[in-house]
Amino acid sequence: MHPDKSHSQRVVIFQDPKTSWIYESHALRGFLTQVFPSSPTLTEKSVLSLVGKVFIVTGGNAGVGLELVKILYSKGGTVYVAGRSPIKIATEIESIKSIHTATPGHIKSLPLDLSDLATIPICASTFLAQESRLEVLSNNAGIAHVPVGSIRVQGHEAHVGTNCLGPFLLTKLCLLSFSEPRNPRPKPACVSYSQLLQLSTWTALQVVSRSPSLPPANHSKDKARNYSVSKAGNWLLASEFDKRTRKDVLVCVAQNPGNLATKSWDGVPWAIRMLIKPIMHEPKMGAYTELWAGFSQDLKCEDGGMTAVPWGRKDILESLKAKEEGGTVLAAEFWGWCEEQTKEYAGVGI
Repeated sequence: MHPDKSHSQRVVIFQDPKTSWIYESHALRGFLTQVFPSSPTLTEKSVLSLVGKVFIVTGGNAGVGLELVKILYSKGGTVYVAGRSPIKIATEIESIKSIHTATPGHIKSLPLDLSDLATIPICASTFLAQESRLEVLSNNAGIAHVPVGSIRVQGHEAHVGTNCLGPFLLTKLCLLSFSEPRNPRPKPACVSYSQLLQLSTWTALQVVSRSPSLPPANHSKDKARNYSVSKAGNWLLASEFDKRTRKDVLVCVAQNPGNLATKSWDGVPWAIRMLIKPIMHEPKMGAYTELWAGFSQDLKCEDGGMTAVPWGRKDILESLKAKEEGGTVLAAEFWGWCEEQTKEYAGVGI
């Protein structure tokens, strides 16, 4: 679905510290509605034909991403499954193609390692060499609760490197090419993925604002904290992408796909997993959240600054403000830090 002046696509989350007391009451309501969400508003049964549409789904060979890929393919879309393992991607592609569907699309493998910034420009250039359009970039891939001390190739803490810097660079490279006057490509829709529940978001934003764990070789020893930093970072980056691209009729959206029984919980203690098991849902439900963020007619250009919550609803919060608007400018500062960390790779392969 290509955005136009009346309807474009997706994303972001935020919080103004001046209204934290309002936020706390909203957070409790948000927590309850996200733990016990209403029925999906958009599923494979209600999505129209996607023939001729092009999509990128990072981490599309497992979990929520795989379920999203299945839906897009079944509606005739051309789907690029971006991930680290060509073998695993090929296996899933064959499995999907074996399922009968009335309007099968096309699925292609796209090598991508979000833990190594040097591979991301190659991924972007590989895609752009094959396609002249992009409807939705779904930054679905991510990691959670990996062992303390884990780092990425460039030395960044694992969660921030994989969940923030990698998707930031990939999105920026794709948007850069689409915005060049010499290259009249249609503008894409960008979806940024976030797993934060509302109750934890304000704490996570405070962590990012004074986090000593962002620079390489200076990481927190609390893996839950590191994960929260990266998820708040997704939120901040979605906000800044929205501010920078709304003029192009492009909305960037952060989203909480829901409490889902995926491998991302493997690093969480067994006792906690057993405690939350009753409120966990199958990965396909998370795909419905992502589907809604990419295709819902309820989301329009002016909705930048909102977040998608399970299983496809707008959660209206006040947008992250710039300094001149009375805000903390935290999102802009985090954006600047990400630009500094990725600048070496921003012009390679494009």
